[in-house]
Amino acid sequence: MDANQTTPEIPIQIFQMMMGGWAAQCLATVARLGIADELDERAMTSDELAHAVGADSDAMARLLRAATATGLLTADDDLRYHATPAAACLRRDAPGSMRNLVISLLAPGHWKPWGHLYDTIVTGQPAVEATLGCALWDYYDHNDEELEWFAGGMSDISNVVSLDTVAAYDFARFETIVDVGGSHGVMLAAALSAAPDGRGVLFDRPDVIAAGRDTVASYGLDGRLTTIGGDFFHEVPAGGDLYLLKAIVHDWDDAAARTILQRVRAAAKPSSTLLLVELLLPDTITAAAAPVTLMDLNMLVLFGGRERTEAEFRALLGSAGWTLDRVVPTRGMGSLLEATCSA
Repeated sequence: MDANQTTPEIPIQIFQMMMGGWAAQCLATVARLGIADELDERAMTSDELAHAVGADSDAMARLLRAATATGLLTADDDLRYHATPAAACLRRDAPGSMRNLVISLLAPGHWKPWGHLYDTIVTGQPAVEATLGCALWDYYDHNDEELEWFAGGMSDISNVVSLDTVAAYDFARFETIVDVGGSHGVMLAAALSAAPDGRGVLFDRPDVIAAGRDTVASYGLDGRLTTIGGDFFHEVPAGGDLYLLKAIVHDWDDAAARTILQRVRAAAKPSSTLLLVELLLPDTITAAAAPVTLMDLNMLVLFGGRERTEAEFRALLGSAGWTLDRVVPTRGMGSLLEATCSA
């Protein structure tokens, strides 16, 4: 078919793509209202759900109709709504819950900058300061509810990614594991569970460490896990056998990422290993690459960061004193990039 020829299906396809953002906001609203939690025990009508969550009855009926059409819910002949497995993943306490992540990524702190993607593509600059008036972390400092959703969302991701990582990688061979930028230690706790004789060092900004004290204590790893506050652009705890960085490098452009990796190299022993947990851009772009290519744009819009190909990671690591030895796929979307100190 001529690439310039329009068939009746093409406008529909474009319309569906355009409405993807609307469907995403429906998803976030279902999550924020706790509709999946209400449907945990029984099916409910739209009026019952509206009463349960404190929403307008007519508006709720229309939201549920859209959520059903997009596959998030199902409805029986009596118009009683049931949660699908996807909706169940939005429950607050569900194993592998993605509720906080969905809400945070579709809240104003992320949604507004994405509305200025055009400007970012034209200028090559992030849209956060132009739309929010400050850097994203400063925005969160003044928007406690969104910060709570975002922190919870990052923990949601870490819970899933940590299981994938532990299943794919042998942590038991390392005595000391330093988690650089490890937030509240979800990944480090999983790594230590797979390395019963190992000890861990959780390193992040002092405010992040302070906010995560209760979470870290809940792991029951007293004597095996210590916390240190600091700035990885200046210094990283020394002497680790394994340095673990999960979804850190993609937040930054090459210059900033190189600085972080150089700080880790300066702290490392000659025998130390570096493990990056990152998305990997494929060399050939197909439909399967949609998640990582969209995340690449997300990093550009929010931080000026980027996702990278294996070759780009190899070059970046090499410029910071590391040699990429192997790439280990996981059962999820992430990849593990293992590097050692260059001679």
